[in-house]
Amino acid sequence: MSSVRRPPPASPASTLLRRGRVSVTAAYAVQGMAFAVMLTNVPTYKDRLGMDDAIITLAVLWVCVCAGTGSALSGLLAARYGSAKVVTGGLIGAALAVLAVGFATTWPAFLVAFGAYGLCLGSVDASINMQGIMVERGYGRSVLASFFAANAAGGVLGALSVSAAALADAELDQSLPLVAVVVVAATLVLSRGLLHGAETPAPTVPAPTMPDDVAHALPSASPSAVPLSTIVVLGAAMLAYPVADSSASTWGAPFLRDILDAGKVVAPLGYAAYQATLIASRLFADSWVARAGRVTVVRLGGTVGAAGLLTVALAPGWPVALVGFAATGLGLGVVAPLAFSAAGDRAAEAAARAGQATTVVGTSAVSTAETSVETVTDQAVARLNIFTYVGAVLGGALTGVFATADALRAGFVVLAGLALVSAVLARRFRETALPETAPPETALPVRPAPDGTSRP
Repeated sequence: MSSVRRPPPASPASTLLRRGRVSVTAAYAVQGMAFAVMLTNVPTYKDRLGMDDAIITLAVLWVCVCAGTGSALSGLLAARYGSAKVVTGGLIGAALAVLAVGFATTWPAFLVAFGAYGLCLGSVDASINMQGIMVERGYGRSVLASFFAANAAGGVLGALSVSAAALADAELDQSLPLVAVVVVAATLVLSRGLLHGAETPAPTVPAPTMPDDVAHALPSASPSAVPLSTIVVLGAAMLAYPVADSSASTWGAPFLRDILDAGKVVAPLGYAAYQATLIASRLFADSWVARAGRVTVVRLGGTVGAAGLLTVALAPGWPVALVGFAATGLGLGVVAPLAFSAAGDRAAEAAARAGQATTVVGTSAVSTAETSVETVTDQAVARLNIFTYVGAVLGGALTGVFATADALRAGFVVLAGLALVSAVLARRFRETALPETAPPETALPVRPAPDGTSRP
């Protein structure tokens, strides 16, 4: 009687990596859900607190400024406490801010609570990208876009929950506390799987090698940091996404209704088409990168996004505009996650330039390379993430100006130009020149356990 061969058990390293991916995915989704709840409740805040459009505009700008500040601070906090703790603390802080917004009875109290949420929003946005890059490095292939898809899906869930609360005639002091409880409960569960520096799957290979032109591109004065010019270029390339996202969510429906004479039922479908293809592009982006490379995917994404926005601008009727919004989401959806992937690669190159990227295996100490790469990455991600909020403010301001001038079509033409910037700068998204890494099953530094045995 022949015996049945069973597959070997998963190594602790691969189990840790898979658990980390699940937890990071959940963190992205929870963040997206909470953000959508806060954003789609803006009309309710306005009615409940008697705020006019000027105060609402101030509130949106205020939360963007606070989010940018939170993103900048996350780099310092991650260097001191680790990105996992920043994610956990930021999500719990965001939940408390959501709760405070729910119980705010005056607009000054609302602005304070909304600003606190913005700080937490920025810190979590940056730190979950830090975690995402750690997971991506462990897998040795592109996975970051799937996390952004989870974030967008969480946003859809958050918007639906607001709609359900409206159908149930629930007040803010009833619905938002429930959202806060959900965020805290989810955070307590997902935080157990987040990756820490000492546990991060890392390649067990010698220091990465880089072509001479890449090596010389890194400044010798500060070899262990990603140059600010690199961050600015990646940020400029990524800028089209938050600008277009802000414009589609804020002015998509008015454009369809007022310019193209779409009915009340059709007007919201522009953003729905945009969001649906955005999620789809992010679900497939990682496999596209594996086949064609990051540069090609970004160049194609920027081109398709620009074509979509131009289609919206020139649309003779709402059906054509819906196609344009769908093309915009399909193209630009890939740009932001791949920008953060590129920032992670530039950080690895900076650490290699410093001569510290040698992982130590089988010793009682964690490699200085690991710490260096993680720290440089965290700083780069925190800076790059600020462009998300710059884009959100710019998108609202640009389309607001064009809407005031009754020239929304011209506004979408300008946005198409910004999208082309992503295509033009696609070469800066190149993958890093690293040698092949060990598979995830073996790519974990080994540390001595208290009982004297070795464990990852």
